[in-house]
Amino acid sequence: MKRVGAITIGQTPRDDIARELEKVLGPGVRIVLAGALDGLSRAEIDALAPEVGDADALITHLRDGGNVLVAKRRIVPRLQACLDRLADEVDAFAILCAGVFPPFSSARPVLLPERCLAAMVDAVFDGRRLGVIVPIKEQQASSAERWSRVDPGVVVTVASPYEELGHLVAAAEELRRGGVSLVVMECQGFTAAMKTVVRDVTGAPALLPTTVLARFLAELT
Repeated sequence: MKRVGAITIGQTPRDDIARELEKVLGPGVRIVLAGALDGLSRAEIDALAPEVGDADALITHLRDGGNVLVAKRRIVPRLQACLDRLADEVDAFAILCAGVFPPFSSARPVLLPERCLAAMVDAVFDGRRLGVIVPIKEQQASSAERWSRVDPGVVVTVASPYEELGHLVAAAEELRRGGVSLVVMECQGFTAAMKTVVRDVTGAPALLPTTVLARFLAELT
């Protein structure tokens, strides 16, 4: 049986994400979860917080059901430690965060949702209007800058998967008013049910990081 190391920037378990991966990968692939914040006290987690307004802030889910912001520059070494620890146990890795990361060191393939999403958008975007949903406002400007290479008029809205569904509906309505023809849901916490909401409200196809990532992983396993 093939094994995929799925590394979250938060804490395990993340059965919600694992289930979505397994739907695509099938029973022949085992998901091995690891978390960058596993084993840390709340004080140690709080020490990883970004500065106010920090553009490299990431949001993640904790085991107790809470959410926390962490600074990307502070979490990257912990992600690398997870890769190192599982190096001899898996056939490929997936980083469970749709943010932009520097290259990781690994003898195994390391798939990043951001790169998979970019490749998918390049393949399917029809050239009209791109819409993006980011989970926190700190990511809005950097996301707009990054996706402007595809569509200079990209519409970027904010809705966290960890908030009430009404926030996502409002973000999707904003994208609908903007006339988007494709939506990128730029957070690993978004679910298939949330994708359905976005698709139904906007009337446009939506790309979900977890399932896009899983389809790339399927080619490696």
